[in-house]
Amino acid sequence: MSPDREQSIKPDEHGNIVREGYDKIAKKYCEDRNLFENWSEINDFVKELPKNAIVLDIGCGAGVPVLKTMVEKGYATKGIDFSKSMLELAKKNVPKAELVHGDVLKVEFEDESFDGIISTYAVIHIHKSHHPPLYQKIYNWLKPGGVMLISTSRDENGEDYYSHDYYGVRMAWSHPSARESLQIIKNTGFEIVFDRTVTTGDETHLWILGRKPNTR
Repeated sequence: MSPDREQSIKPDEHGNIVREGYDKIAKKYCEDRNLFENWSEINDFVKELPKNAIVLDIGCGAGVPVLKTMVEKGYATKGIDFSKSMLELAKKNVPKAELVHGDVLKVEFEDESFDGIISTYAVIHIHKSHHPPLYQKIYNWLKPGGVMLISTSRDENGEDYYSHDYYGVRMAWSHPSARESLQIIKNTGFEIVFDRTVTTGDETHLWILGRKPNTR
């Protein structure tokens, strides 16, 4: 897939493209997609969580494997996604998870309500202009000492781009450069536990584990 560049996409239109696209391709995407060959980053995230952790999965999709793994480990787990089709699959795959249909940029959770927040292969679909406020929301939702694991672009250039034929539909991506993403996360207040360039399947992403300082 060779994305086509289009500079005229507005942030709201960008989000609509992503939501409408995943509503159409949910089943096919989940049948074909298996990027989790390397679990070390997710395992490292789990190691940072307390025994009875409360976890939020942003862009949980069909719930596998991340949401399902968190539930199986005994964590009180909540997943949020704005694709209805994806959440219908998640209900079947992870019936014990609490699922929220909504836009993470608009939803509100109580401050300091999660021990961990994870987002895999989702932030790259959120328009880069929304990344600073998104990380601020995540920071506020985490308890002191809580951790965030996200996968984002490893590219050194920030871009907005889309494809007319991603699993047969139009799809959009957006991201700051890898350096900018790290700086935004640091500026939000996170301590960086690690940032790693990880290849899974034929794709390479930057994985970042950040910790909210324990000020209590």
